[in-house]
Amino acid sequence: MDEQLGMSHCEPCEACRFEAWQHVVDGRLRWEESQYCPAYGVQACGGGWGPAPDWVRERIVAREGTVRLPVGAPDGVPIALLRRVYGLTIGEVVAARATGWEATPVEARLLAGPAAAAPSGPADE
Repeated sequence: MDEQLGMSHCEPCEACRFEAWQHVVDGRLRWEESQYCPAYGVQACGGGWGPAPDWVRERIVAREGTVRLPVGAPDGVPIALLRRVYGLTIGEVVAARATGWEATPVEARLLAGPAAAAPSGPADE
């Protein structure tokens, strides 16, 4: 279940600040986000367990990049773990086995250990 705390709301403006991050707590993926507008003095924050909502994850990926992880086989992410963390369908698992899984660095640490957490993406461009 997502948790949210909000205080009023403003239309997004140049003063608005948004932070999003992930971490692993007791072997589980957790996401957090915080929005603050100093111009209007409003603040909102939220968080939850499991994969972050798309709009939060997109901001994390833009800042940290992604890691492509192999799926299945001896050196890949175990299929059962990928299905448990992300709730993938069989078709999604088949696609991930063919192309690999794009994970944030934190997700990569959870799925494959610290050796997989070398980012690729915006920082490498």
